Amino acid sequence: MRALRSDLNGGTDEPASRGSIGRLSALLPAGFMVYGVLLTVFGAALPRIITEFRWTYSEAGLVLSGAFVGFLLSTFASGLLVEGTRTKPLYVAALGVAAAAISLFARWPSPLPNLVLSFLIGCAEGVIDVVTNYETIRLDTGGRSTRMNLLHASFSAGAIAGPLAMGGFLATGAAWQLAFPAIGAILLVAACCAMAVGFPFPEKGLHHGARGGLRLLREPAMILLCLAMLFYVGSEVGVTNWVSEYFVRTLGAPLPMAASAVSALWVGILAGRLILSVAWRGRRQETALLLLSVLSLGSLLAFLAVRRYGPAFAVVFAVGVGYSGIYPLIIALAGRIFRSSASVGIVGTASGIGSFAFPFLMAGMAERLGLRAGFLMLALLPLGVIAATAVLLHRRSRRPAFFL
Repeated sequence: MRALRSDLNGGTDEPASRGSIGRLSALLPAGFMVYGVLLTVFGAALPRIITEFRWTYSEAGLVLSGAFVGFLLSTFASGLLVEGTRTKPLYVAALGVAAAAISLFARWPSPLPNLVLSFLIGCAEGVIDVVTNYETIRLDTGGRSTRMNLLHASFSAGAIAGPLAMGGFLATGAAWQLAFPAIGAILLVAACCAMAVGFPFPEKGLHHGARGGLRLLREPAMILLCLAMLFYVGSEVGVTNWVSEYFVRTLGAPLPMAASAVSALWVGILAGRLILSVAWRGRRQETALLLLSVLSLGSLLAFLAVRRYGPAFAVVFAVGVGYSGIYPLIIALAGRIFRSSASVGIVGTASGIGSFAFPFLMAGMAERLGLRAGFLMLALLPLGVIAATAVLLHRRSRRPAFFL
């Protein structure tokens, strides 16, 4: 930590360096909160977009896939290259690109321009994700993922606020599209704030550069973490993007209330992450990961059994609690085991693959077999997280030093 303080402040006195750490510690969660708004607002607007632009489920899924492909590519590239480089210019540029792209989104009814904008948003999201998680790992020296859980709790707060705000815009009728440039303006404010904050100076770790980072792909623990992330994100993003449509088409909820279903999911995620930040004192992140995966599986299966949208909100909240710590725990484990930006980028790439493959598959299944069949597929994905985590726990019991 002392070395990091010196890096942040260019080697000057200790009190000023504490201030630099404090400003960075405040910026990263604030930026991640805006990132949460950016990631969830399209799902909340999806029923209106499908109705007004007359998109099929496949066209909607194609536009969604643009962001996921951009995220996949940018997380992989930035994860391999960010270590040893200045992260601040990358972070500011990513916020600027996201601001421009989201401001233009849904201006045209054709899926093609929206697909291009979605891809650019995804590229920016990938850089934001890698830089934010990597810098938080460098700041979080306690070994209990406190900063990481708080960081992702702020993301959850943004993911709650975004759908609620979109619900308000939907209630006004024709003005709903103004939500997108409003988010762009907030992203520009975040970029301006980032320009005034000091970031750590670059440092090169064991897995620095493309060659060193790619060596991680041969590590069994990295493969297991990537599989867990792939299945988790496939389920979480799929539910986030399609739960409001499920409330409308299957449960008969009105549009503004259906948009609030996304917020109910993320209220559960926020509550779970705050509880983990305050109450979890163990270093066995794999145990917490296993328990949360089982809870998410059970809650999703219960959601499919509900027939009225009133009780469904409570079940969606429980799904969110189950989801809550899975992403930050996987990122924390990757950083703790491998201690490099490459590990964050590779796990982030796995999340991009899950974000692309499963929601797109969900769209196809919904169009051919119905929304309930698609949601059954999403409900079963936590089984993959459970299996990967069980193997991690088994490996730790046989080689405990590997996970120190």
